[in-house]
Formats: sequence, C-alpha cells, structure tokens
Amino acid sequence: MAQLVVRGGNIIDGTGSPPFEADLVIDDGRVTFVGNASEVEDARTVDARGRIVCPGFIDIHNHSDFPLYVDGLAQSGIRQGLTTLVTGNCGHGPAPAPDRELAKQVTVGINDEWGIDFAWNTFGEYLDSLLSKGQSLNVAPLVPHGTVRLAAMGFDTRKPTRRGMENMKSFVADAMSAGAVGMSTGLEYSPGRHADVEELIELSKVAARHGGIYASHIRERGDRFEDAVEEALSIAEQAGVHAQLSHLAPRPYAPAGSFDRVLSRIVSSRQAGLSIGIDTFPDPWGPAHLLDLVPPWVYEGADEDVLVRLENPKTAEDCRPYFANPTNFLLRLGGFDKLYLTHSEANRDLVGESLDAIAGRWGLDPIRTILRLAAADEKDYAGVMIRHIFATEEDLDRLLLEPICSVGSDGAVASKDGILASLVMNRSSYGYAPRFIREYALDRGLFTAQEAIRKMTSLPAESVQLTDRGTLKPGMAADVVVMDFETLADNSTDDEPQAYPTGVDAVVVNGELVFENGVHTGRTPGRVLSS
Repeated sequence: MAQLVVRGGNIIDGTGSPPFEADLVIDDGRVTFVGNASEVEDARTVDARGRIVCPGFIDIHNHSDFPLYVDGLAQSGIRQGLTTLVTGNCGHGPAPAPDRELAKQVTVGINDEWGIDFAWNTFGEYLDSLLSKGQSLNVAPLVPHGTVRLAAMGFDTRKPTRRGMENMKSFVADAMSAGAVGMSTGLEYSPGRHADVEELIELSKVAARHGGIYASHIRERGDRFEDAVEEALSIAEQAGVHAQLSHLAPRPYAPAGSFDRVLSRIVSSRQAGLSIGIDTFPDPWGPAHLLDLVPPWVYEGADEDVLVRLENPKTAEDCRPYFANPTNFLLRLGGFDKLYLTHSEANRDLVGESLDAIAGRWGLDPIRTILRLAAADEKDYAGVMIRHIFATEEDLDRLLLEPICSVGSDGAVASKDGILASLVMNRSSYGYAPRFIREYALDRGLFTAQEAIRKMTSLPAESVQLTDRGTLKPGMAADVVVMDFETLADNSTDDEPQAYPTGVDAVVVNGELVFENGVHTGRTPGRVLSS
C-alpha cells in the first residue's frame, strides 16, 4: 500500500546525476520505489509530468531557531522548497537559557511586541517546545557556542575558569544528547569573539564524542583571512571533528591572493584526511544587525542597560575612536552610503535607505544615527537590520564553483502574513533556492541544474551527517520538491525582500504534502533530525 505517488516527473536525485523520467512511490514517510509505478493505483497522486522532482532542499545555514517557535508553518521556507533547516548557526540561538534575558540577546528574530517568551531553560526543553508547536519543516539544530558561553559566564571577556569550562562542556553535552547535530561558533561576534582556540577545541571534542560537527563563522575573512581558516582547521584536527566553514567568501578588502591560498589549503587538508565542508549564500549582499557596527560594550548586558547607553549622548563620543580607526569588519567595507537599512519597526519609512542618507535626513553624524535607529526599536534593538556588501561577484562565483561548497540562506523563515510578517532578515529567506537554480544554473550556466540541486541536497546532508536525507532512492526519507523550470523564479529583491517565489508546485516532508497548488496544507510533519 502506497501513501503517495509522484508520477511522471523528471527526477534529479540529488547526487549530481542527469535527470531521468520515473515515478516516485512513498509510504510511511520513506521513498519505497523509483521507476514505473503504473500498477500502483490506490494512493494519493501528484502529477509531475513536465516537472522536475528532486530531494527537498536543506538550508545548511539558517537562523530560524526562534521564528520556528513563533510559527512552525515556515511559509517562506516551504514555498521555496526547503524541507530541512540547520539552525543555531554563528553561535546564535535561544538555548541553553538558564538566564533567558541573556539568551535573547544572541537569538535572531526576537520581537518584544509579539509577547512570546522563552518556555525553556535547557536545550532539550527548547527542542520539546519547538515540536509541541508543530513544525512543517525538519530541524537539524546546532548548539550555539555564544549562548553556551553566556550561560556559563555572561559577557565576561576573560578565559573561563576550570569550573566555567566544565559548565560549558556540560551544556554542550546536554544539547548533543538532546538532539543537536553539532556546535556552532560566531567568532566575529560577542561573546564568541572572546573565546580562544583552546576553549573551542575542548568544546568541539564534546560535540565530536556525540558524533557532531563544528560549524564556524570564522574569526575574520579580511586582513587575517588565512589565519582564521588555519584556526578552524586546527580545531577540527585536534578535536577530531568535521568542520563546516560558513559563508566563506573573502571580504572585498582581504589581501590579494588570500582566497586562492585559503581554497588550496582546504583542498590539501581534505586530501590529507581532514573532514571539511564550506558553504555560502548566493548573494553579493549580506545581512547584519545594525549594532554589529558599534563596539560590543554598547550592546552587552541587560536590555535596560543597553537602552540607557543607546540614548546617552556620551555613548556616541565614546564610540568615536572605534569609528575613527576601524577594525570592525562592517566598517572596513566602505562608507555608510554602502550600508542599507532593511528592517526597523519604529522607522519603517526609512527601510531601503542608506545610513548615510538617513544621517543626512536627520542632520546627525553616522554614529548618532546608528544609536538613534537602534534605540527607536526599544527592546527590539537587536532586530534592526542592515544589508552590506558580502563579497564581489567574482569571488562569490569562485566559491560557488567549488565542488564542496553547499548553498544556504543565512536567513530566517518568515511569512507575508501573520505574526512573522514583521520579521525581515534578507531576501534569501524567501527565495535563495529558486534564485540559485535559476540564476546560476539555468540562466548563466555556471554549472548544471543537477549540480545546483546537489549543492542544496546531498552535499549539505553529507556535511551535517544526515544519512537518510538529500537523495531520492528507496529507503531514504521522503522529503521531495516538485518544480516547473519554466516558471521557476525568485520574486524577491533587496528593496522588496518579502515575496514568495514561483515555480515550486509541491513540497513533501516526511511523506506528507505540506504545499500544493500554491497553498500551504497546514500539515506539520517536521521532526528534529540528529546526526
């Protein structure tokens, strides 16, 4: 007895192999047969004739930890063909949270106006809470190092004491036992930036003992790009863990030749037996929090203290040396005319304008403009977002052409309607998967469609060690996307990021149809996936 039959599609199976026409038979959440299933009659049918059928897309770099708790339907993810999100990236996330107010400061997508609080303390309680809401997507969670460090020692910049280190190890071990697929770091952000390599090796060893990975927003992709990669490789080697290097494009001011040397170093390390993966999002513009522009002391601590600093005129004066001699990775990218406001609840009319233009409108210098923008959103100051130059088109193409480079969103699922309509992170949150296939494969021919799909299916599954996802063959989990290449398009833009794509006809998660004929079915078959 079959649960579902996807008939007559051109199957791109996720391995990189050419398409072939076949039926796909699904039962009990698994693919049971690929071939001619004309004899199977008593099953729900999806007509895929003239369409592409492929594995569901695995977003290897996502920040939906809290948005999924707010609305598990995950509209902007499902509608572009995502079936699994790897969350907890860049050291950011909502658990463990023995001090919930601290954990909120390193969690993406918090909005005080929603009136939705954390309902957990431990990582396991967080995952239970997530599933209790019902999830349309699968979740493969990373335990965030930044949150772990906050739980153990707050925003303290010192090395951990022996007791503090044991507490952090315990938090990581508990998370791995609860279902985390590894640990992530965000080494350009506070508090992750305060950790030294010894701390990261010891915590990565804990993840490794549980079969997990080490995913890192490395310490720098500019002047010391090569040193930062060496640090990540050293952690992987000494901890005996797979390393996933996140959004690995060099910043435009990185030393000439450093990108070539980084890629060569990664290739040689893999040849020597080190397990390494890399990833990026397919956009030369990247998302950032507005307050990533200022010294960390401005936003560290309790919300009430941060708001006092944001509104205190002295704060701007104290920030001036930081801006005058910038080491901040965003400040190094150029003038404020190249930084654009993408989300602010209090100043929606300014979204789309550069910080330079806003400063001119207000008659303020850029530092006071940044502080005023953040303060206007009160406790949601961390939700004020900007976009910045992530990489040159040439470097992005070079990275995407690497066979080991997976493709993700660096976004957060949202919705055009309902409570998550007020969440805006980047356009990739709505359409990176269709855009990647359309722009890079179908239009530009940088690689084949089957290679583009491999980079969003079997390759990320392999990197995160999800053994039953990413390909369409008997025995694999039935996460499936049906697409029409004729109409496939990302309809979002940098200025209008909240637009659903076209050309995604059906999405199946664990054997259940969650999207069909332009309508979300409301089903929530998503699970927590462990490595």
